[in-house]
Amino acid sequence: MKNKQTVPNKNRHNGIRNALQMLWAGFLFTAALSQPVAGQTHRHAHGHISGRVLGLEYHAGHQDTIPLFGAEVFWINSALGTTTDSLGRFHLAKPDRPPYHLVVRYVAYQNDTLHIHPGTENMEIVLQALRTTSGLAVEADRAHIRHHLEPVHGTQTISESGLRTLACCTLSESFENTASVDVEHTDVISGARRIKMLGLAGSYTQILIEKTSVMRGFVSPFALEYIPGPWMESIDISKGTASVMTGYESMTGQINVELKKPEREKPFSLNLYRNSLNRTEGSLSLSYSLNDRLSTGIWVYGNRHRTRMDRNSDTFLDMPLTSHVNVMNRWSYETPGRHVQLGFRIIDDRRDGGQVGFDFANRHRAEHLYGFHNRIRRKEAFFKAGAALDGGNTGSIGLIVSAFNHGQESFWGMKSYSNDETGLYFSLNYQKRVGRHGLSAGAALNRDDRTELYNQTAFSRDEFVPGLFAEYTWQIENQWTAVMGFRYDRHNRYGDLYTPRMHLKYHFGPESVFRMTFGKGYRSPNILSENTAVLASSRTIHFLEKPDIEEAWNVGFQYVKCFRIGADKPATFMADFYRTDFRNQVIVDLEEDPLLIHIYNLKGRSFSNAAQVEFMATIFRGFEVSAAWRFHDVRATFHGGLRDVPLNIRHKGLLVFSYTTPARRWQFDLTTQLNGKSRLPDTSLNPREYRMNASSPAYAMLLGQIKRLFGDWEIYAGMENITDFRQKYPILAWQEPFGPYFDSSHIWGPTVGRRIYAGIRIH
Repeated sequence: MKNKQTVPNKNRHNGIRNALQMLWAGFLFTAALSQPVAGQTHRHAHGHISGRVLGLEYHAGHQDTIPLFGAEVFWINSALGTTTDSLGRFHLAKPDRPPYHLVVRYVAYQNDTLHIHPGTENMEIVLQALRTTSGLAVEADRAHIRHHLEPVHGTQTISESGLRTLACCTLSESFENTASVDVEHTDVISGARRIKMLGLAGSYTQILIEKTSVMRGFVSPFALEYIPGPWMESIDISKGTASVMTGYESMTGQINVELKKPEREKPFSLNLYRNSLNRTEGSLSLSYSLNDRLSTGIWVYGNRHRTRMDRNSDTFLDMPLTSHVNVMNRWSYETPGRHVQLGFRIIDDRRDGGQVGFDFANRHRAEHLYGFHNRIRRKEAFFKAGAALDGGNTGSIGLIVSAFNHGQESFWGMKSYSNDETGLYFSLNYQKRVGRHGLSAGAALNRDDRTELYNQTAFSRDEFVPGLFAEYTWQIENQWTAVMGFRYDRHNRYGDLYTPRMHLKYHFGPESVFRMTFGKGYRSPNILSENTAVLASSRTIHFLEKPDIEEAWNVGFQYVKCFRIGADKPATFMADFYRTDFRNQVIVDLEEDPLLIHIYNLKGRSFSNAAQVEFMATIFRGFEVSAAWRFHDVRATFHGGLRDVPLNIRHKGLLVFSYTTPARRWQFDLTTQLNGKSRLPDTSLNPREYRMNASSPAYAMLLGQIKRLFGDWEIYAGMENITDFRQKYPILAWQEPFGPYFDSSHIWGPTVGRRIYAGIRIH
């Protein structure tokens, strides 16, 4: 990291121009792919079967078919299976020898078992909707949260129906019903949120949007709030190291958000929301199909909260005042064997906080009061293309290009901080399957130009990382599946990065699977933007040495068992354990000196042990129950020795109830969270009046929602933090905001009390 006295005079438009040139090159490349391949045929590879799964729906006076997304397709007496994509398509290897009996099933449709002739390579399967004796079609949502058996990587999916059981205004509020991901506030002043997986900060988890890497770098403190809930189709959560195809950064897991697609989204959708704290949100989506190949959509989201509140009378706002606008336009062009997507997004986010009396319009007139202001302007663009070569006989090729520009300006009391970042991501990959063998290989490029200005001191860092990757998949005896991947990246600052990863899956039967994952991950730290304790306190940052790249190994085991506790009563049991061992970690030490934040590289051990068990079941039709417990043991070597990492909850319990009435007009959801104790940062060197307890108390959180459906629209109302539990004084030394001991980053529980909300969704 280079220290300078002035900000380098960079031309910010160079990065954007280069990104647009790369997007244009990708478009020309895909146009070339779209031309017929010489000698192209439409045969499928020998030993495979492909097709579509459709659902037959009944309406007043007519019936039609729709593609079923996520339908299960598998062979009887074999571990070979898959799920359909968004268009109902599937591609599946055949077992070694006949007879071939294919099972197709989907929630709310009659399961079907088909005898497949050995020469069959393509087929269309239509499932009938379940019907009652009155002849009416029975409709049902897919499970709110589901553990998949098919992928080699253990994956948990939160479906769109699961997202609607909560307010889910943004991604940050979408994990209340799962024990796999924790969401916490980084500080009271900014209200920024971050996730934790396996007990470690969200910066060690890779967040993707439709497998595209755009939510990285300086955006990380606020990234969760820049993905609106009404835009999301589903969330896929996987623990441990992910595929090498998506990068080297995944250490503790990966979260992939699937957004709604214009080609299958309804023409008009509106969501309006307001809560008892006077926060207002709205989301509008418009989709239009120009023809049977080309579709486009516009998504608009905004929120506003400008009411000043101070319930604990510490003179500081309980939550920041916000104004946010988020606009996205995306296009989709699809022909048989080809799919091209293009999209753009603009974000404008403003936050104001600090003491209640601070005048944000006249900052210099309120210098005796503590104020906070943060303004982020962000632009994103992406281009994705995929093509099947020679009808799938010679594999498929995919291209992903994304670019962004991120600008932030802020002040925190007497401190000032601003940054600018331009990023470009490029990935080209080829995939091929032959029988039980599969190969994926490709090349990638990450380019980031970063500039920061902290209290008039400038830091600049450019990263240029080209890489190559390959992944081999081998299915053994219809039970074992092994995926072995290796990635090589050349980092301009840290040199050669070697990333080996391996995933194993073993089927005990069609409804039971055991997984193991093992691999390495790297990460380039962003000290100032990722550690708001630097900004949200009076401490002075002290670099004891130059931060090095972070490196960790992760090993994990998972067991998933699906079974039935009765007719139409599916159940799932899951247990897993993951361990993360750091070879290097940048330590942010808040405890050695109450007036300083020491930054240094790991000298000793740092690890995380994470265990979780979960049970989900349908007790009777419409009534689902989910129960989970997880344990985190997270320690690191500070200058004082190996200690528990502060502000990390060791035990957490979760109990979720969801009931939908038989007529599907009403839905009731209740979530109970039990959060155990966590070690608090050591404040024994502070004056007595500014000391905290050694640990936080255990506490419970309750959330509930009621929803009423009226055909194409619905109303919902709910309550968060029903018991009104709060961390009473989350700001340390709030009486002296410009004194040496002021710190607003010691957050161990909710800082805002009970919230009642209501909203309407129109489709």
